[in-house]
Amino acid sequence: MKSYYGELCTKVYESGKSLAEGRELEFYLSFVTRPDMQVLEPMCGNGRLLIPFMQRGIAIEGFDISEDMLKVCREKGRSLGLEPRVDQAKLEEFVSDKNFDLIVIPFGSFSLLPDELVDQGLRQLKKALSDQGKLLLTIMVELHQGEDLAEWTESGMTQLANESIRLYKKTRYDAEKAVLFTELKYDLVKDDRVLRTEIMEFPVRFYGIDAFKQILERNDFRQVFECS
Repeated sequence: MKSYYGELCTKVYESGKSLAEGRELEFYLSFVTRPDMQVLEPMCGNGRLLIPFMQRGIAIEGFDISEDMLKVCREKGRSLGLEPRVDQAKLEEFVSDKNFDLIVIPFGSFSLLPDELVDQGLRQLKKALSDQGKLLLTIMVELHQGEDLAEWTESGMTQLANESIRLYKKTRYDAEKAVLFTELKYDLVKDDRVLRTEIMEFPVRFYGIDAFKQILERNDFRQVFECS
């Protein structure tokens, strides 16, 4: 059964990427320049960034298409005495009745958006920004040679309480489209018996910096700056 960040995938992600910290977190926090800023995190997933922002008193809300990821976000927040404001929504369909001073999509998540939805997604984000608001995106930059794996190849295992999740993948790199197509398979295993399987398609778009600046400009983002 194919899913997008289903329960097994979410458990694997949460086991290794629960909360942002250190220099990674400080980078994103550096864009919150006023205590009254309203922040939005599209594609917020398990709250890896959203919850550390909340812990620092920042007014932030988010959305994601994966209800499994959002469930983890809510549960994790509540365990810390927080109530994350998160909803299930698609980036290209997002509409808000408020405007935000900062919209942030961290960890290269924007590169998961299919080409045909990029412009539509950016237009919706532009509408949600305040007049002086900023959009902070991190993207995957150009990959000149990708790894091709035609057969399922085991790439890791996550140990749970009484079970484990084995991860397998297939990959194919399309140099013309600059997309690495990855198919991931998650097997929930107990006593060497597969109890359940999830399969997820995971295409990642790699951008050239100049080309991405042009994409932003054609969607009315006039002041585009590169951070490294």
